[in-house]
Amino acid sequence: MDLQRAGIDPRQRLHLWASQGQIYQCGVIRSEFLRGLRRPDVRDAMEAFFDVLPEIPTDARLWRETSELAWQLDRAGKILPLTDLVIASCAIRIGATVISPDRHFQNIESLQWREDLPERP
Repeated sequence: MDLQRAGIDPRQRLHLWASQGQIYQCGVIRSEFLRGLRRPDVRDAMEAFFDVLPEIPTDARLWRETSELAWQLDRAGKILPLTDLVIASCAIRIGATVISPDRHFQNIESLQWREDLPERP
């Protein structure tokens, strides 16, 4: 996450959003985020933060939706990483906005996406 690269504890920025029930996660987001952390204490703190966030299940239906999304985008010449497709499918399922600097998400018309997290909800 860019916040962390800037020396900002992501939990500080995300706390207000989380306290208002406006942040969701899925296993892919959790895994992708945690794998990039170098310090064990920071990883443990973020893992505890993820533990209290609502999780969008990656069940069999979601994998079917992801497969369909991937197939449609591939046919349109928009080849996206599988991790991004799963994250997008999760967000589409609940009508959430994906916050990511990754511009792959702008290729998904049915997805709400923005590059950065606003200061306040």
